[in-house]
Amino acid sequence: MKFRQVEAFRNIMLLGTTSAAAEKMYISQPAVSRLLSDLEDSLGFALFERKKGRLHPTVEATEFFRSVEEIFIGFQKLESVAERIRNRTPSELKIACTSAIASSLLTLVLEEHKKFYPTERFTVLTLSMSEIAMRLQTNSIDLALGLELPKLVGIEREFIGNARFVFAMQDGHALSHKEVIYADDLIGESVLSVLDSYPGYWNKLENALEPVKGQIHRGIQIDTSHTAYAIISSGLAVGVLEPFAAITWRNKGVITRQFEPAISYPYGVAYPTNIKQHKSLHHFISTIKTVVPTMSEFDEG
Repeated sequence: MKFRQVEAFRNIMLLGTTSAAAEKMYISQPAVSRLLSDLEDSLGFALFERKKGRLHPTVEATEFFRSVEEIFIGFQKLESVAERIRNRTPSELKIACTSAIASSLLTLVLEEHKKFYPTERFTVLTLSMSEIAMRLQTNSIDLALGLELPKLVGIEREFIGNARFVFAMQDGHALSHKEVIYADDLIGESVLSVLDSYPGYWNKLENALEPVKGQIHRGIQIDTSHTAYAIISSGLAVGVLEPFAAITWRNKGVITRQFEPAISYPYGVAYPTNIKQHKSLHHFISTIKTVVPTMSEFDEG
């Protein structure tokens, strides 16, 4: 077993594909596949099942990944600590979130927070869930805001509320006259699907569409909601999406409706384990919890 082999496995688990892992490691996709194959030979068990061109982690892979994460987190924390010591800047918060949250909830929170910390500097990174997890585990950001992450080593989580997903379509779509959209209404439609960074994370969405699975088209996959809304705006597809980015697209030809059965996902804040919650960070988290109840996108819970 070699370090590079384990690194390739870890990146595939976090990013979902060998091509994404190859880009992360600055090597070719075949090189990543060879590293994975050599690792499986060394371990004596399969790490992924290959179905229809996609890799699906085995039970053994999930168990092995937990130990791999602990090792990588140790090394990456050392690098992060060294960088923080070299470049420490007072009165600065590094925040990560998805693009949808950056254009909605985060904006409101920053506006309120700056009333109390007007000179504080902010670095805001819009990242995917897997990238946010890596930044938290390596202590390279102070806080993340968005969809609640799975339980991961080195990350503490605080729930802030559930957001009910909405059905989105192009204005003038044949279903636009309906106030509530059901799964049966989607028969014959092109429906967007979400790339799953974590196995099983989007099961609620998939289960809701299961009754019509063979009667809808799933030819387009997306990894950010703004991409999804842009595709919907062009009339290429419809989708069940998070509600936060919808307001940005309402004047760009997108309308939303309630979807049944109701699909809600938990949102929260996350920060590195053992991070010292200084006064400003503590206030920022408190501000988030104050702003969330004022937003219609959040259900009670």
